[in-house]
Amino acid sequence: MVAVGLVIALILFTIGLSIFSRRFTRTTADFYLAGRKVGTFTNASAISGDYLSAASFLGVAAAVYASGLDGVWYAAGFAGGFMVVVLFIASPLRRFGEYTVADFAFGRFGTSRMRLLTVLAVLLVSLFYMAPQMFGAGSTWQVLVGAGMFGMDPYTTGVVVVAAIMMFYVAVGGMKGTTLNQVFQFWWLMFAMTLVTIFAFGSGFSYPGELAKQSESKLTGAKTMTVAELVAPIKDPATGEPVINEETGQPKTVYDNAKATMSPEAFAGVEEVIAAGDETAKVDVLLGQANKLHKLRTMLFNEPGHRYNPLDQFSMVLALVLGTAGLPHILNRYYTNPSGKAARRSTFWVLVFIGIFYIISPIVGLASRSIIGDAAANGTYNATAPLVDGVLVKADQLMPTVGLLLGGDWLMGIVTAGAFAAMFSTIGGLLIAAASAVGHDVYEKYVDKNATEAKRVAVAKISVVSFALIALGVGLAIPASGLDKAYPALIAMMVTWAFAVGASAFVPVLVTGVWWKGTTEKGALAGMFVGLSSSILIIFMNILMQLKVIPATGLLGFLGALTFPVIFTFPLALFTIIIVSKIDGKVPDNIDEIWMRIHGTASERHERDVESGKVSPV
Repeated sequence: MVAVGLVIALILFTIGLSIFSRRFTRTTADFYLAGRKVGTFTNASAISGDYLSAASFLGVAAAVYASGLDGVWYAAGFAGGFMVVVLFIASPLRRFGEYTVADFAFGRFGTSRMRLLTVLAVLLVSLFYMAPQMFGAGSTWQVLVGAGMFGMDPYTTGVVVVAAIMMFYVAVGGMKGTTLNQVFQFWWLMFAMTLVTIFAFGSGFSYPGELAKQSESKLTGAKTMTVAELVAPIKDPATGEPVINEETGQPKTVYDNAKATMSPEAFAGVEEVIAAGDETAKVDVLLGQANKLHKLRTMLFNEPGHRYNPLDQFSMVLALVLGTAGLPHILNRYYTNPSGKAARRSTFWVLVFIGIFYIISPIVGLASRSIIGDAAANGTYNATAPLVDGVLVKADQLMPTVGLLLGGDWLMGIVTAGAFAAMFSTIGGLLIAAASAVGHDVYEKYVDKNATEAKRVAVAKISVVSFALIALGVGLAIPASGLDKAYPALIAMMVTWAFAVGASAFVPVLVTGVWWKGTTEKGALAGMFVGLSSSILIIFMNILMQLKVIPATGLLGFLGALTFPVIFTFPLALFTIIIVSKIDGKVPDNIDEIWMRIHGTASERHERDVESGKVSPV
């Protein structure tokens, strides 16, 4: 009840801030950019809140819990991504002015085709990033409340409640309300993560000692599967033939792996389900995980690289580092700074804030291995998240579970409110980004250029509600498709996909558009289309292969095996821009004027305006 009370208090507070901010959202500049008056420290806190999503708060610790030090790659990649932003993107984008990334594309290349393709990319990246937030909402509600409302199951209730709150909160408060909420929410989730870390150390946890202990035996992971899948022969992905156990001469099965991994007491429950004779019955099992780096060696917690092959590992880090610069809701926040210099200062503080957060998150992931396992072994486990042999079936439910075990209802309440704060702050930013793409970049520019200010704000609010309804549908479709059972740490994985799409679609265009005068409109169009379409295609191939819809062999199998496509799609998009631009050769006639807007200092721009007669000399 304490947890529920704190979450309700958080919701009421955010709604109150939105209603308070309503007086500041009379124009579209207020609604989309908070009047461009957000200070450095405030904006840094808001950007951090926008960036630290459910994937960061729930997913990073969960990834370490499920995958050992492989999960730390997520923390390193998420934090490192802002270096690309601060070095190449933030200041030039803000100096160029305008409202959105699509405005930049139009101003830099001068065509509506470029603006509309950018709008499409913004909506698709936002949707990819919204999906794990909605899944996080449903999963957290399952752990927190454990019951549904109005005939809905707990997961569906969580998704619907969060979507409804976000519709109201963003539509009423606009960017001003969203900014104030993101500042509060960032410091709340930082407080929650810090408190869990302190409680973990207070319970006797030692980082080096626990790391050594966890690495003494093979790393295990929970999985839900049907009886038929459990007893079916494992097939070699390359040949399609059953893999033979050299000791017994019989085909290997997942059943053998589970029996060798689980305790006799826990495996007896699995045997009971099999003995019932229903091949469609589902059962939770604990398995030793396949080591993709050293196939003949046992996986260890402190051995990074085992979950991915070398190609996937490099590609994942590349996606996380480059993807931050391709997230439209993060890029949009830089337009709220008063100047390019303020944008750069904001990014410095963002690096400090999120650097601290990503150092302590993996510590919680490691500590949870012993905290949850010990509670299950000594009979004090009292959370609703299901276990199999002392290991969480869904690692994404780690944070509220360990909060309850360490500090009771109060700490679970603080952690759960932090999880909702993380979702609210990121969903708020995404809804603003999507609304600006539809309302500002399409409606105001092409549908009704003479619309009144009130009508433009109304369209922006309708766009917020529409996109929230689409996100709700995606959130409900995830468990219905079986996607939640196909990946061990789904939230972190889905966010990585969004990063991969953003990195492939936006970053090549932004970097070349800002730093290479020779980039032409045709080159940018071709590069963005290639990056966007190829990254989405490969991600869906991977999903279909995990769901066993397509085979693991042949061309489809090769594409499906690329868990993180950015290692191919980013250079593909970049070289497409360079090659097509070289062939085209038609740079904008006003390229020098554009370069002055992007790279010129304030005094140089003033001098230009004096020479052109726009302003009088001082």
